[in-house]
Amino acid sequence: MKDSPEISVVVCTYNRAEYLDVCLLSLQRQSFADYEIIVVNGPSTDGTARVLKKYPGIKVILQKELDGLSFARNLGIRAAKGEIVAFIDDDAVADAKWLERLAVGYTDSDIGGVGGLVYGPKRTHYHFDNGIIGKCGIPEPIREPEAVAKKGEFTILMGTNCSFRRSALLEVGGFDPYFRYYHDESELCVRITKAGYRIVYQRDAIVVHYMVEGHNRRSPYDQNWSEIVKNVIYYTMKNFGNEPLSYSARPAYSCYWWLSHFKDDYFARQMSFGELMGIYKKILGGTLKGYRDGLNFNFASAKEERGRDYISEIPVEMFEIREALENASVYHVRQDSKPTDPVSDKLNIAYISQEYSKDCGGGNCFHTRNLARGFTEMGHEVHVIALSENGRAHSYMDQNVHVHKIKPYPLRSLNLDLADDMPVSKKNIAFSYAAALKLMELKSRFGVQIAEAPLWDAQGFVPALISPVPLVIRLVTPLCKFMEIQEMDSTKDLRLANWLEGETLRRADKLIAISNNIGTLIKEHHGIGDGKIDYGPLGIEAPDRGLLKNESNGDELNILYVGRLEKRKGIHTLFKAIPEIVEKIPDARFTIVGRDTDMAPDGGSFRKYLLKNTDKKYHKFISFTDFVSSEKLQEYYRNCDIFVAPSIYESFGQIYIEAMAWGKPVIGCSAGGIPEVIENRQTGFVITPENASELAERIISLKDHELRTRMGMQGRKSVEEVFSIGNMVDRTCQVYRELM
Repeated sequence: MKDSPEISVVVCTYNRAEYLDVCLLSLQRQSFADYEIIVVNGPSTDGTARVLKKYPGIKVILQKELDGLSFARNLGIRAAKGEIVAFIDDDAVADAKWLERLAVGYTDSDIGGVGGLVYGPKRTHYHFDNGIIGKCGIPEPIREPEAVAKKGEFTILMGTNCSFRRSALLEVGGFDPYFRYYHDESELCVRITKAGYRIVYQRDAIVVHYMVEGHNRRSPYDQNWSEIVKNVIYYTMKNFGNEPLSYSARPAYSCYWWLSHFKDDYFARQMSFGELMGIYKKILGGTLKGYRDGLNFNFASAKEERGRDYISEIPVEMFEIREALENASVYHVRQDSKPTDPVSDKLNIAYISQEYSKDCGGGNCFHTRNLARGFTEMGHEVHVIALSENGRAHSYMDQNVHVHKIKPYPLRSLNLDLADDMPVSKKNIAFSYAAALKLMELKSRFGVQIAEAPLWDAQGFVPALISPVPLVIRLVTPLCKFMEIQEMDSTKDLRLANWLEGETLRRADKLIAISNNIGTLIKEHHGIGDGKIDYGPLGIEAPDRGLLKNESNGDELNILYVGRLEKRKGIHTLFKAIPEIVEKIPDARFTIVGRDTDMAPDGGSFRKYLLKNTDKKYHKFISFTDFVSSEKLQEYYRNCDIFVAPSIYESFGQIYIEAMAWGKPVIGCSAGGIPEVIENRQTGFVITPENASELAERIISLKDHELRTRMGMQGRKSVEEVFSIGNMVDRTCQVYRELM
């Protein structure tokens, strides 16, 4: 056995914990005998740290800041001990013989790289098959398997399924960090080829790529076209700068190719004129930037740039290797080993949730996603029934979760003639009926044993009526409380919707209240017996403690609010408190994260209402940010000093535990389930609803850095011990098993 492994596998990841988990599992099950796994982490702010703890044999490199994929891959190369360094994306799954078949490709010493076939999700199409690239930088990723590269063409590999001799990587200097995204691996293949090595395509070395949305990969048209085209132009001028065509015809052709790439979609009315012009602007901007940088490479800084060693020049302070290189773990996979089953008695669960997406933001979608992920990690099978955003019924895999998007059922087919002035009830019944049909199908096809739905919008109404499997309802804010807070009139539509809600509760097999307060409220309003309600708080994934930021943010005191701009969220109370706070703390800054609404007392914008009723001299202390991604929201939590959400009512208060997870003191009101989340004077303060003076007093007291730190760390401990996904899943699992 060699002292070092033959292959080092590098996985670069950033905030894709659930995908990374499946990727690492596929690597752990490789048939190849000796290899090591290196994960270059983020710095991720989701549950990545917890996933990594499940795989103690891997080597982890923690980046101090995000600096592009090429930079991260070079970190992996630097830490690698293998003769071969293989790369796979965190949203990809490797075939069990992937490494074995890559290794077979290195038949001669002049072979510098080997890669294989890349399937799209479900293996229904190819992402990459025997690709090439020319001197203009326009790739041809899918060709006939037996096709060979012609003169002026170079065999390339896809980044999620490629490998290289470490000696060749060191010889050419590794990945060029200029290519933060797109052409990074293609440009490397060209340099390795020009150095005298061959790139070999090994078609049976297979990877399945899920292509998860990321910083540069969103919808088909919402891409970072400026970055993409910039890299295309620079690729040409950097690698073929000794040829005059690289300064004239080739960049011009590349720009033209990208401009013409979208014309058919525009004429087919798949994009608007504004979208087309926006893309064109990015393409032209990228062309100019790439051309300028190419000129600079070849003339202004040619001596410094040529032959750069991108790997060894990385400053040591920019990363941390969790395990010293000389003590790195190596996988020695026994050929007779089999994956262990984490549970001996698997459950097959269906969750009903109108909203379900990769970037939930909050509410029922968020806790449903956490439950689904938690149960799949325990080895159970999970299906989610959700409303389609585009009116098209379809199913897909969200990692290990089966997601089924459905259309509302047409009520006219049921001869259910509800009046036009009953939109709420019609919408609720249409979705619930369609969900029930899908649930019966899942029971028949997949053997679903139990289902859960949130109380909101009576999503479990029809499933509760027909009862194909035991049904659990998760108790959240009931309609009656929502109507009370929003001061809504009781119409016949809302009265019917309230009856649907009550009937769902009465017919369901079990109810789980997310707080004692919400359980008591629903029990009294709908007349539910004590024995039917169980209690279990929601849980979240806490970030790695190493990412917590408890040092002072300079002279400023950053106060964060997260939530919609409406009365129920208490944002008006915070704005009334701002003058008193600023007078005592001139360096206070208020960051408001959340969507504006038209729920101001005058029926207009709530943001405008707040600013109109706040003295203009305080406006400079306030900044508004609309809805942000879950990833960006975590950064707001991390960088704030105090979290404030003076809601008039919250059935639980997920936002508080999200801030507590980042070690921040929190302030909420003595309303709903909030006091069950915030431990007064321990993890933060609980104040009287709509009491601006008390709110100001509490915020001012938290100017004390020592007090903020003590409360913040106590809150973090509370999340770990009480409000974790693990606790939520364990308690829920007990309820499910009692019903079966």
